[in-house]
Amino acid sequence: MQTTSAERHESNDLEQRDVRALTEYMTTLPLGGDVYSVTTQSGSEYRVDAREGRCTCPDKQYNLEDGELCKHERRVRFATGQWAIPAWVDADEVDAQLGEHIEETPKVAATDGGVTLEEFGGDDRDDDRPEDCDCSPLFEDLACWPCYRDGFETPNPNATGGG
Repeated sequence: MQTTSAERHESNDLEQRDVRALTEYMTTLPLGGDVYSVTTQSGSEYRVDAREGRCTCPDKQYNLEDGELCKHERRVRFATGQWAIPAWVDADEVDAQLGEHIEETPKVAATDGGVTLEEFGGDDRDDDRPEDCDCSPLFEDLACWPCYRDGFETPNPNATGGG
């Protein structure tokens, strides 16, 4: 019987918040500065101020001591690359949207043996191009319209079509 990351790390509530921050479906959108909107799978939206350590969720308001982070604050830290993804996390369990809407992910050292968000996703995260990508190797400096529309300023390095 195979165990999940959550089952392997049931030791305390704080680690459980890490597990939930990484595995539950949440969308993290930057609102400006260090403020983010985190929308959960149930449709609830919370505001996270990453600099001040605040979140509008009930868990943060009523259950946590000063300095402890709720799962939404943790999600922001993982999604922005401020925290490395722990080594004990099973890649298949991590929400595929992690970091998807964050334009620039800072690089951090993974001191616990874990990996950065950039390393975690590997090649498929770096080349998450639109399905209708039509970049041509003939135009080395120009991204096709679908890639440009989706925020890629350079052509797909794995391009085979177009032109």
